[in-house]
Amino acid sequence: MLERRNPVAPELTRNLKLTIEYDGTSFHGFKEQENVRTVEGVFSRALESLLRERVELHAASRTDQGVHARGQVVSFPTTSPIPSGRLPTALNGILPGDVRVRRAEEVDPAFNARFSAVGKHYRYLLDRGEAESPFLTRYTLHCPGPLDVKSMREAGGLLVGDHDFAALQCASKRRLATTVRTVYAVRVEEEGRFLWFDVWGRSFLYKMVRTLVGTLLEVGRGKWTPHRVESALSSGSRASAGPTCPGHGLFLMAVYYDPVSLEGALERRPPGPQWMPFVPGPPPERLGEE
Repeated sequence: MLERRNPVAPELTRNLKLTIEYDGTSFHGFKEQENVRTVEGVFSRALESLLRERVELHAASRTDQGVHARGQVVSFPTTSPIPSGRLPTALNGILPGDVRVRRAEEVDPAFNARFSAVGKHYRYLLDRGEAESPFLTRYTLHCPGPLDVKSMREAGGLLVGDHDFAALQCASKRRLATTVRTVYAVRVEEEGRFLWFDVWGRSFLYKMVRTLVGTLLEVGRGKWTPHRVESALSSGSRASAGPTCPGHGLFLMAVYYDPVSLEGALERRPPGPQWMPFVPGPPPERLGEE
């Protein structure tokens, strides 16, 4: 049975913050559940194996089934003396290939990966190629055909600010005190065969970002005017908003813990999808053509 190394010496406890990334394809979301593979389950077992003690893990976001993360943040108290700088290499040697630790650092005892966050950045990625690429199906929603990007940008701007986002919330067992949320920015960008939606906010309702994207796509396809999105939001009815896009196109890109970092992120254009595992080029027979 795993035990804390110093159960009677709380002054020896350290609080650690880890930034992790994962391919969500083979996970049933982040939150640990019985009889299914989850990020929390896999990660907690690796931590406990390395630290030789039970771990109470706190995560910035409970990503859903199939959703990926480039900048998920977790925190936990530990009595282990292992230096934080050694943790990424040590953990990556234990973890399966679809989860990796990018950074580890010791933080203030009051820090909590979830409750200390002041903002989050999500990205939803579309593959606009005429033919769906087998190398991109795990990470993008294939969406060929014309889209009115200008109108989607206009509609996205109408969602910025403090609003009751009940219309964009999917059914959940969790009881919430309020469905009012703050969205800092919604941007629609294009690069090559990709189009993506960058959304920043303080926190989000269940599947809110995926429903926001599905709603903006109704505008992009010419089915809705931008101002119908505003009307749908005002109605508070889920039935009045657009469809919820599947999880595999969504990435948790970053979590922010101080206003300065958040403001800096909002002022600059985030890089495009150069980090994709494989971005296909032209077929071999066309290489070198003008």
